[in-house]
Amino acid sequence: MNSIKPKKREGSLRGTRLPKGEVVPLMSDNLFKKVYGDTEHLERLNYLLSSILDKDVKVIEILNDELIGDYRLNSKKCVDLVCKIGEFDYVNVEVNTAYNAYEIDRNAEFIFRLASASYKPDESLSKSDRERIRKAKKYYIQINLNNKNTNDKPYVSFSLNDDEDSKFKLTNMIKIININVSTYRDLCYNKNINELTDFEIAVGVIGIYEEEMLEKISKRNEILKGISDRVKKYSWEDDVIVAYDREEYLKEAFEANIEYAVADAVEETTKKVTKEVTEKNTLDMAKKMKEENADTEFISKVTGLTKEQIAIL
Repeated sequence: MNSIKPKKREGSLRGTRLPKGEVVPLMSDNLFKKVYGDTEHLERLNYLLSSILDKDVKVIEILNDELIGDYRLNSKKCVDLVCKIGEFDYVNVEVNTAYNAYEIDRNAEFIFRLASASYKPDESLSKSDRERIRKAKKYYIQINLNNKNTNDKPYVSFSLNDDEDSKFKLTNMIKIININVSTYRDLCYNKNINELTDFEIAVGVIGIYEEEMLEKISKRNEILKGISDRVKKYSWEDDVIVAYDREEYLKEAFEANIEYAVADAVEETTKKVTKEVTEKNTLDMAKKMKEENADTEFISKVTGLTKEQIAIL
Protein backbone atom coordinates (compact mmCIF):
# COMPACT_ATOMS: atom_id res chain seq x y z
CA MET A 1 0.00 0.00 0.00
CA ASN A 2 1.34 3.43 -0.95
CA SER A 3 1.85 5.89 1.88
CA ILE A 4 -0.75 8.64 1.99
CA LYS A 5 0.29 12.10 3.09
CA PRO A 6 -1.65 15.35 3.46
CA LYS A 7 -1.60 17.73 0.52
CA LYS A 8 1.06 20.41 0.71
CA ARG A 9 -0.36 23.93 0.93
CA GLU A 10 1.03 26.12 -1.82
CA GLY A 11 1.43 29.88 -1.69
CA SER A 12 0.86 32.40 1.05
CA LEU A 13 -2.47 33.03 2.73
CA ARG A 14 -1.64 36.72 2.97
CA GLY A 15 -3.69 36.89 6.14
CA THR A 16 -7.00 36.28 4.32
CA ARG A 17 -8.55 32.81 4.41
CA LEU A 18 -7.74 29.12 4.11
CA PRO A 19 -8.37 27.02 1.01
CA LYS A 20 -11.57 24.96 1.18
CA GLY A 21 -11.25 21.85 3.35
CA GLU A 22 -8.15 23.04 5.22
CA VAL A 23 -7.58 24.18 8.79
CA VAL A 24 -4.65 25.79 10.53
CA PRO A 25 -2.57 22.95 12.06
CA LEU A 26 -1.93 22.84 15.78
CA MET A 27 1.79 23.10 14.95
CA SER A 28 1.09 26.83 14.67
CA ASP A 29 2.24 28.41 17.96
CA ASN A 30 -0.72 30.73 18.27
CA LEU A 31 -3.37 28.05 17.68
CA PHE A 32 -1.58 25.48 19.84
CA LYS A 33 -1.64 27.82 22.83
CA LYS A 34 -5.26 28.83 22.29
CA VAL A 35 -6.42 25.20 22.21
CA TYR A 36 -4.16 23.58 24.82
CA GLY A 37 -3.69 26.69 26.96
CA ASP A 38 -7.41 27.15 27.61
CA THR A 39 -7.63 27.09 31.41
CA GLU A 40 -11.33 26.19 31.24
CA HIS A 41 -10.55 23.03 29.30
CA LEU A 42 -7.40 21.61 30.84
CA GLU A 43 -8.54 18.12 29.86
CA ARG A 44 -6.97 18.77 26.43
CA LEU A 45 -3.54 19.50 27.86
CA ASN A 46 -3.92 16.70 30.40
CA TYR A 47 -4.64 14.27 27.55
CA LEU A 48 -1.62 15.38 25.55
CA LEU A 49 0.82 15.29 28.48
CA SER A 50 -0.54 12.01 29.84
CA SER A 51 -0.12 10.42 26.41
CA ILE A 52 3.45 11.70 25.99
CA LEU A 53 4.66 11.01 29.54
CA ASP A 54 2.76 7.69 29.78
CA LYS A 55 1.23 8.48 33.14
CA ASP A 56 -1.85 10.23 34.49
CA VAL A 57 -1.11 13.97 34.42
CA LYS A 58 -3.27 16.69 35.96
CA VAL A 59 -2.20 20.24 35.18
CA ILE A 60 -2.39 22.38 38.30
CA GLU A 61 -1.62 25.69 36.65
CA ILE A 62 -0.55 27.20 33.33
CA LEU A 63 2.13 29.70 34.26
CA ASN A 64 2.06 31.86 31.13
CA ASP A 65 -1.68 31.96 30.39
CA GLU A 66 -1.60 35.75 29.98
CA LEU A 67 0.39 35.22 26.78
CA ILE A 68 -1.95 32.68 25.22
CA GLY A 69 -3.17 33.61 21.77
CA ASP A 70 -1.23 36.84 21.21
CA TYR A 71 1.35 36.27 18.47
CA ARG A 72 2.42 39.94 18.58
CA LEU A 73 4.04 39.63 22.00
CA ASN A 74 7.77 39.07 22.44
CA SER A 75 8.45 35.66 20.90
CA LYS A 76 10.91 34.78 23.65
CA LYS A 77 8.05 35.03 26.12
CA CYS A 78 5.18 33.54 24.16
CA VAL A 79 6.73 30.52 22.44
CA ASP A 80 6.41 28.26 25.48
CA LEU A 81 3.42 26.70 27.17
CA VAL A 82 4.73 26.29 30.72
CA CYS A 83 2.62 24.35 33.19
CA LYS A 84 2.84 23.03 36.70
CA ILE A 85 1.86 19.36 37.12
CA GLY A 86 2.90 18.84 40.74
CA GLU A 87 4.06 20.86 43.75
CA PHE A 88 7.58 20.98 42.28
CA ASP A 89 7.02 19.45 38.83
CA TYR A 90 6.99 21.56 35.66
CA VAL A 91 6.58 20.89 31.94
CA ASN A 92 7.47 23.26 29.12
CA VAL A 93 5.87 22.37 25.77
CA GLU A 94 7.27 23.95 22.62
CA VAL A 95 6.11 23.57 19.02
CA ASN A 96 8.94 24.10 16.53
CA THR A 97 7.66 24.79 13.01
CA ALA A 98 11.14 24.95 11.48
CA TYR A 99 13.36 22.44 13.25
CA ASN A 100 16.81 23.94 13.89
CA ALA A 101 19.53 23.65 16.49
CA TYR A 102 19.00 27.19 17.80
CA GLU A 103 15.39 26.55 18.85
CA ILE A 104 16.22 23.24 20.51
CA ASP A 105 19.18 24.77 22.38
CA ARG A 106 17.04 27.73 23.46
CA ASN A 107 14.38 25.38 24.84
CA ALA A 108 17.01 23.40 26.76
CA GLU A 109 18.41 26.62 28.20
CA PHE A 110 14.94 27.61 29.42
CA ILE A 111 14.27 24.34 31.25
CA PHE A 112 17.71 24.49 32.92
CA ARG A 113 17.03 28.05 34.09
CA LEU A 114 13.64 26.99 35.44
CA ALA A 115 15.27 24.14 37.37
CA SER A 116 18.03 26.40 38.66
CA ALA A 117 15.50 28.89 40.04
CA SER A 118 14.07 26.16 42.30
CA TYR A 119 17.24 26.34 44.39
CA LYS A 120 16.53 29.96 45.26
CA PRO A 121 13.22 29.82 47.15
CA ASP A 122 11.37 32.98 48.12
CA GLU A 123 13.30 34.54 51.00
CA SER A 124 10.01 35.61 52.61
CA LEU A 125 9.34 31.96 53.44
CA SER A 126 10.40 30.47 56.73
CA LYS A 127 13.80 28.80 56.91
CA SER A 128 12.20 25.36 57.28
CA ASP A 129 9.99 25.89 54.21
CA ARG A 130 12.94 27.10 52.14
CA GLU A 131 14.92 24.03 53.17
CA ARG A 132 11.99 21.76 52.33
CA ILE A 133 11.76 23.25 48.82
CA ARG A 134 15.49 22.84 48.27
CA LYS A 135 15.42 19.19 49.27
CA ALA A 136 12.14 18.26 47.56
CA LYS A 137 12.21 15.89 44.61
CA LYS A 138 11.58 18.00 41.53
CA TYR A 139 11.00 17.23 37.85
CA TYR A 140 11.48 19.62 34.94
CA ILE A 141 10.47 18.30 31.53
CA GLN A 142 11.05 19.97 28.16
CA ILE A 143 8.86 18.62 25.34
CA ASN A 144 9.81 19.69 21.81
CA LEU A 145 7.11 19.00 19.23
CA ASN A 146 9.09 19.32 16.00
CA ASN A 147 7.85 19.65 12.46
CA LYS A 148 11.13 18.07 11.38
CA ASN A 149 13.63 15.93 13.20
CA THR A 150 17.25 15.36 12.24
CA ASN A 151 17.31 12.17 14.30
CA ASP A 152 16.17 8.90 12.70
CA LYS A 153 13.97 8.15 15.70
CA PRO A 154 10.61 9.97 15.84
CA TYR A 155 10.67 9.96 19.65
CA VAL A 156 13.87 10.66 21.57
CA SER A 157 14.15 11.19 25.32
CA PHE A 158 17.28 12.69 26.90
CA SER A 159 18.49 12.72 30.49
CA LEU A 160 21.80 13.82 32.04
CA ASN A 161 23.98 10.71 31.99
CA ASP A 162 27.58 9.82 32.74
CA ASP A 163 29.45 9.77 29.39
CA GLU A 164 31.25 6.55 30.31
CA ASP A 165 28.18 4.76 31.60
CA SER A 166 24.88 5.86 30.04
CA LYS A 167 22.99 3.81 32.61
CA PHE A 168 24.22 6.11 35.37
CA LYS A 169 22.07 9.24 35.51
CA LEU A 170 23.64 12.33 36.99
CA THR A 171 20.17 13.65 37.77
CA ASN A 172 16.58 12.54 37.26
CA MET A 173 15.39 16.11 37.69
CA ILE A 174 15.70 17.27 34.06
CA LYS A 175 14.34 15.46 31.02
CA ILE A 176 14.18 16.61 27.38
CA ILE A 177 11.87 14.90 24.89
CA ASN A 178 12.06 15.47 21.11
CA ILE A 179 9.09 14.29 19.04
CA ASN A 180 8.75 14.32 15.26
CA VAL A 181 5.07 15.25 14.82
CA SER A 182 4.98 14.51 11.08
CA THR A 183 5.75 10.81 11.71
CA TYR A 184 2.63 10.42 13.87
CA ARG A 185 0.56 12.67 11.58
CA ASP A 186 1.29 10.24 8.73
CA LEU A 187 0.17 7.33 10.92
CA CYS A 188 -3.23 9.01 11.21
CA TYR A 189 -3.49 8.93 7.41
CA ASN A 190 -2.19 5.41 6.89
CA LYS A 191 -3.72 3.41 9.74
CA ASN A 192 -7.15 2.88 11.19
CA ILE A 193 -7.70 5.62 13.78
CA ASN A 194 -9.03 3.07 16.27
CA GLU A 195 -5.82 1.04 15.99
CA LEU A 196 -3.59 3.95 17.04
CA THR A 197 -2.38 4.36 20.60
CA ASP A 198 -3.33 7.44 22.61
CA PHE A 199 0.22 8.72 22.20
CA GLU A 200 0.21 8.29 18.41
CA ILE A 201 -3.10 10.06 17.93
CA ALA A 202 -2.52 12.77 20.57
CA VAL A 203 0.71 13.78 18.81
CA GLY A 204 -0.49 13.07 15.26
CA VAL A 205 -3.48 15.40 15.50
CA ILE A 206 -1.10 18.31 16.06
CA GLY A 207 0.18 18.00 12.49
CA ILE A 208 -3.20 17.65 10.74
CA TYR A 209 -4.43 20.49 8.53
CA GLU A 210 -7.23 18.80 6.62
CA GLU A 211 -10.76 19.09 7.99
CA GLU A 212 -11.80 15.64 6.78
CA MET A 213 -9.05 13.94 8.79
CA LEU A 214 -9.90 16.02 11.86
CA GLU A 215 -13.48 14.74 11.60
CA LYS A 216 -12.25 11.13 11.65
CA ILE A 217 -10.00 11.77 14.63
CA SER A 218 -12.75 13.59 16.54
CA LYS A 219 -14.77 10.34 16.71
CA ARG A 220 -12.08 8.70 18.85
CA ASN A 221 -13.15 10.42 22.11
CA GLU A 222 -14.77 13.58 23.48
CA ILE A 223 -11.46 15.29 24.20
CA LEU A 224 -10.33 14.94 20.60
CA LYS A 225 -13.76 16.15 19.46
CA GLY A 226 -13.30 19.26 21.60
CA ILE A 227 -9.83 19.82 20.13
CA SER A 228 -11.15 19.32 16.59
CA ASP A 229 -14.06 21.75 17.13
CA ARG A 230 -11.71 24.44 18.49
CA VAL A 231 -9.29 24.04 15.58
CA LYS A 232 -12.10 24.45 13.04
CA LYS A 233 -13.48 27.47 14.89
CA TYR A 234 -10.18 29.28 15.41
CA SER A 235 -9.02 28.60 11.85
CA TRP A 236 -11.41 31.35 10.71
CA GLU A 237 -10.06 33.95 13.13
CA ASP A 238 -7.76 36.63 11.72
CA ASP A 239 -5.12 36.49 14.47
CA VAL A 240 -4.65 32.73 13.99
CA ILE A 241 -4.44 32.92 10.19
CA VAL A 242 -2.06 35.89 10.23
CA ALA A 243 0.21 34.18 12.78
CA TYR A 244 0.16 30.94 10.77
CA ASP A 245 1.00 32.73 7.54
CA ARG A 246 3.88 34.52 9.25
CA GLU A 247 5.26 31.20 10.54
CA GLU A 248 4.98 29.61 7.08
CA TYR A 249 6.83 32.53 5.54
CA LEU A 250 9.64 32.32 8.11
CA LYS A 251 9.86 28.53 7.69
CA GLU A 252 10.13 28.84 3.90
CA ALA A 253 12.77 31.57 4.28
CA PHE A 254 14.75 29.41 6.73
CA GLU A 255 14.61 26.36 4.45
CA ALA A 256 15.55 28.47 1.41
CA ASN A 257 18.60 29.80 3.27
CA ILE A 258 19.68 26.24 4.06
CA GLU A 259 19.22 25.26 0.41
CA TYR A 260 21.32 28.21 -0.78
CA ALA A 261 23.95 27.53 1.88
CA VAL A 262 24.24 23.88 0.80
CA ALA A 263 24.49 24.88 -2.87
CA ASP A 264 27.22 27.43 -2.05
CA ALA A 265 29.10 24.87 0.04
CA VAL A 266 28.95 22.28 -2.77
CA GLU A 267 30.17 24.82 -5.32
CA GLU A 268 33.01 25.98 -3.07
CA THR A 269 34.05 22.40 -2.28
CA THR A 270 33.99 21.47 -5.96
CA LYS A 271 36.24 24.42 -6.82
CA LYS A 272 38.63 23.54 -4.00
CA VAL A 273 38.84 19.86 -4.94
CA THR A 274 39.27 20.69 -8.64
CA LYS A 275 42.09 23.09 -7.80
CA GLU A 276 43.84 20.54 -5.55
CA VAL A 277 43.54 17.79 -8.19
CA THR A 278 44.84 20.10 -10.93
CA GLU A 279 47.81 21.17 -8.81
CA LYS A 280 48.66 17.56 -7.96
CA ASN A 281 48.46 16.49 -11.60
CA THR A 282 50.70 19.40 -12.60
CA LEU A 283 53.32 18.49 -9.98
CA ASP A 284 53.21 14.80 -10.96
CA MET A 285 53.69 15.69 -14.63
CA ALA A 286 56.61 18.03 -13.85
CA LYS A 287 58.23 15.38 -11.68
CA LYS A 288 58.04 12.77 -14.47
CA MET A 289 59.42 15.26 -17.02
CA LYS A 290 62.30 16.01 -14.65
CA GLU A 291 63.00 12.28 -14.24
CA GLU A 292 63.26 12.07 -18.06
CA ASN A 293 65.88 14.85 -17.89
CA ALA A 294 63.70 17.44 -19.61
CA ASP A 295 65.03 21.01 -19.61
CA THR A 296 63.92 23.10 -16.62
CA GLU A 297 62.81 26.00 -18.81
CA PHE A 298 60.77 23.59 -20.97
CA ILE A 299 59.09 22.07 -17.85
CA SER A 300 58.30 25.57 -16.59
CA LYS A 301 56.81 26.59 -19.93
CA VAL A 302 54.58 23.48 -20.11
CA THR A 303 53.41 23.33 -16.47
CA GLY A 304 53.53 26.99 -15.44
CA LEU A 305 55.70 26.12 -12.40
CA THR A 306 58.61 28.35 -11.43
CA LYS A 307 62.19 27.14 -11.61
CA GLU A 308 62.33 27.17 -7.79
CA GLN A 309 59.24 24.88 -7.58
CA ILE A 310 60.74 22.50 -10.16
CA ALA A 311 64.09 22.42 -8.32
CA ILE A 312 62.58 20.95 -5.13
CA LEU A 313 60.69 18.16 -6.89
